[in-house]
Amino acid sequence: MLGVGLVSGVLGLLLARTLLGAGWSSWWEGDAPESAQIAGAVLVVLGLVVEVGAIVWAVRSGRYRSNRESPMWAMPMRRRSRLVKQVRRGDVGPDADLATLTLVARQMVDGGWAAVPVAGLVLVNLGQALIRVTSPAFVATFGLIAVTFALVGWQVHHNARRAAEFLRHHPAESPALR
Repeated sequence: MLGVGLVSGVLGLLLARTLLGAGWSSWWEGDAPESAQIAGAVLVVLGLVVEVGAIVWAVRSGRYRSNRESPMWAMPMRRRSRLVKQVRRGDVGPDADLATLTLVARQMVDGGWAAVPVAGLVLVNLGQALIRVTSPAFVATFGLIAVTFALVGWQVHHNARRAAEFLRHHPAESPALR
């Protein structure tokens, strides 16, 4: 999630500098009506409240720490990726390590909270677009960022639901979690 935010921010900055240098300043200028600016400011504040609230809740509930202390970090990235794909598909072959797949699935379920701060980022970006609604470049940039964050949030939520489904079908207790 952090990578998507950083890449989107850098691309937006590069796009802004390129367009401003090429004489496209009219694309970046313009004031929105006062009602749009107020609605945008409300959405920005609401998005920040959602983000901060979700992060505080994750830290206080221990979900944030459970990911940080996961034994999966010791696995190579390629193996983690294969395990996540197996959990997403519900694919348990005859030679699969059910305890490890259960651990991966629980980690994915516990990571589902990350969709909430991403939803807050979508609200922040939509609010910023409303504040500058008469500037086509700002609306396009913030719209692209909001769509990207919305897709990331949907993917995190969808993967958490798939992992929960996997755990319902394969309720074996993982020895690593005892």
